[in-house]
Amino acid sequence: MSSILIKNYDSLSDLEKLSLVDFSYSRIDTYDQCPSRYFYSYIKKEPRQFNAPAALGNIVHAVLENTLENNKVLDLKELQEEYKNNIPIWDPNQEITPDLISVGSIILNEFYDQNVDKEFSIYDKEMSFSYIIGSYKIIGFIDRVDIIGDRVNITDYKTGKWEVAQKHVHSNLQLGIYALALHNIFPEKEIYAELYYLRSGKRKGHLFTEEDIEEVKNKLIDTIQKIMVDQNFTPTANSRVCSYCDHAKSGACPTGVYRNKNNSYRK
Repeated sequence: MSSILIKNYDSLSDLEKLSLVDFSYSRIDTYDQCPSRYFYSYIKKEPRQFNAPAALGNIVHAVLENTLENNKVLDLKELQEEYKNNIPIWDPNQEITPDLISVGSIILNEFYDQNVDKEFSIYDKEMSFSYIIGSYKIIGFIDRVDIIGDRVNITDYKTGKWEVAQKHVHSNLQLGIYALALHNIFPEKEIYAELYYLRSGKRKGHLFTEEDIEEVKNKLIDTIQKIMVDQNFTPTANSRVCSYCDHAKSGACPTGVYRNKNNSYRK
C-alpha cells in the first residue's frame, strides 16, 4: 500500500485551496460524541458555550502556558498567583463552583510536586499546526512540544476525570493527529506523544512508528469521509451527552430538549 501524501498549504494550486475543508480533532470528536451535536455546531453554526469544567481546563492550560519556561525552576507561588489571575479572564460570570476552583488549585499543586526538579526542553507551547491530507486541511494546537536530542515529545494536558486506558493510547486519534503534524515537520526525529492527566498525575504515551503514522493517515481519511457523506446526523443513543450539550440547553436540538426534559421528570 502506497503512503498517503501529506502536503503543505503553500504547495497547493488555487483550485485545490478553494476545495479544502477544515477539520480539527475537536471537530471530529464532536461528531463521535453525537452527529447531531456536530450538525448544530459546524453546519448550522449555533452558538457554543464553555461549561464550568471546560472553563477550568482553559484556566489551567493558560497557567502552564504562561509559567513553564526552559532554564526556569517551577515556583508554586507563581503557579497559584497566575491561577488566581486567570480565573476572572476565563470565568467572568463566576459559573465555576468553589469546589471546582479548589480542584484547579490542587491540580497545580500536584503538577508542581511532580515537576519541581524537572529541567524543561520546551520547543513550543500552544503550538499551532496545519497540514493537508487528501482534500482536507487539518488544523489545531498542541499544548506543549519538547525536543530532547533525536526525540520530539508531545504533551496534551487533560483536566477531566475520564482517562483513556493505556492499551488504547496507540490508537488515540488526537495523539495521532499531533504526531502526524510533528512527523511532517521533523521527519528525521522520533515522535512520542502523551496524554498528561493532571488530576491523577498519570502520563500515558506512545512512541509512534512509521507504521503507526500510516495508520493515522488512513484512520483520519476514513473518519472524515464518514462525516462528509453523512446526510442525517442522527442524535447519539447516549442521552447523557444531552445533559451537557449547549444545543440541548439552548433549545436548538429538539431531541436534546426532549431527553433532558424527560430526565428532569424522573429525578
